[in-house]
Amino acid sequence: MRLLRRIELEAARRGFAGKLRAEGRAAEALGEVAQELITEAEGSAAADYAAWLPAARARLEQATMLHAATAAAMTAAQEAVAATSRAEQLVLQEAARRAQNRRAVRHARADRLLGDLGARVFKSPPA
Repeated sequence: MRLLRRIELEAARRGFAGKLRAEGRAAEALGEVAQELITEAEGSAAADYAAWLPAARARLEQATMLHAATAAAMTAAQEAVAATSRAEQLVLQEAARRAQNRRAVRHARADRLLGDLGARVFKSPPA
């Protein structure tokens, strides 16, 4: 069970890393489109800018939607990592509890055996 939980956790972490990279790329693309809008506004004639603006707004909207979608996917992946991490911790805690119980049973058995030995009367062998 521990191995399965470990594999699930590693898969969730890899998924989160992929979503994090995708979100970074989407944020970068959004920044590039926003910078392009600023640069074009500062360096173009009004008529050229007016003709260019609708397509730029569409790209900005698309980049914004992509960034929002990747951010949501990243959040979901992060929650999956947290959930699988909690599941792994529960398995580890249960394994530790069972090991502690086994140790307690062994110690109780050893104590009983030692108690039995102390209660016995040993006779010395005849000389």
